[in-house]
Amino acid sequence: MSDNAQIPSELIARTMEFSRAGTLAETPLDALKIIRSDVLSGPQHSIYEPSVCFIVQGAKDVTVGQKVYQCEPGLFFASSANLPVVGRVTRATSAKPYLALILRLDSAIIYEIASATDFRKPDDLGSAGVFLDDAKNAMTDAYLRLMRSLGRQSDIEILAPLILKEITYYLMQSRFSGVLYDLAVQGSGVLRISRSIEKLRRDFSESVRVESLARIADMSPSAFYQHFKQLTGLSPIQFQKQLRLQEGRKLLATETEDITSVAYSVGYESPSQFSRDYSRLFGLAPSRDIKNLRQQLESAAQDLSEPIESLAIQ
Repeated sequence: MSDNAQIPSELIARTMEFSRAGTLAETPLDALKIIRSDVLSGPQHSIYEPSVCFIVQGAKDVTVGQKVYQCEPGLFFASSANLPVVGRVTRATSAKPYLALILRLDSAIIYEIASATDFRKPDDLGSAGVFLDDAKNAMTDAYLRLMRSLGRQSDIEILAPLILKEITYYLMQSRFSGVLYDLAVQGSGVLRISRSIEKLRRDFSESVRVESLARIADMSPSAFYQHFKQLTGLSPIQFQKQLRLQEGRKLLATETEDITSVAYSVGYESPSQFSRDYSRLFGLAPSRDIKNLRQQLESAAQDLSEPIESLAIQ
């Protein structure tokens, strides 16, 4: 799909207006954030919450487990659970940066729409926790109207909630609607696995047995393992390892250079094993990777400070 396919120029302009280069920017609407990158970027590791990512400009590859999703304009990427992902911006320039609207999913709205439309869950399409699908013209128009609503407080309070519900309605018309429906239904596999994911995220540094996670999800260990891997693309141990390594990377980049103490603090018993796993996941040894990360952070901070300094001079 060509760049900016089916995306109105006004939507690009309004998205740019609320974006900030190289960061995930807040908007006046709590459920909506904007991500922007003016340059191509290497692997970026993060945790996606239940949300839908609508690509406005540029392109990005998102890897979940072993599967790669190519996100381009005219497509939307949805996640129904808190999942570790790896993102690579593959198309972006300063003139045409990568832009995406990140909308947090509301399970109450999903359930309300499913109930009001006499929803029939489609056949199982693999039950993965993420999917990529085409954004129809009606959905694109709804996003444009949502961005327009950000200009007035009364529109944010009155129109925006209606448009959010409309966008959710269009999501529920997609062939993957069953994945979203499970997010809203008590007792569904998605919600039960999500409880165990929250346990892993909260206590990632602790030793956790699959049997105890299965009890949290109210499943047998074998069923839990199967459903967990189907939803996340990772085994519970692989999932926990990624959480530990991501937290370790954050600590090394922002708080301390002591690799040994960080390894112990995130739950590793062996600093050398931490370094080996770190290198496999992030592609560089901790010391080299953190040096690069800190240079990037310093460069980004300098870029953000320049407009402020120029304003002060004026």
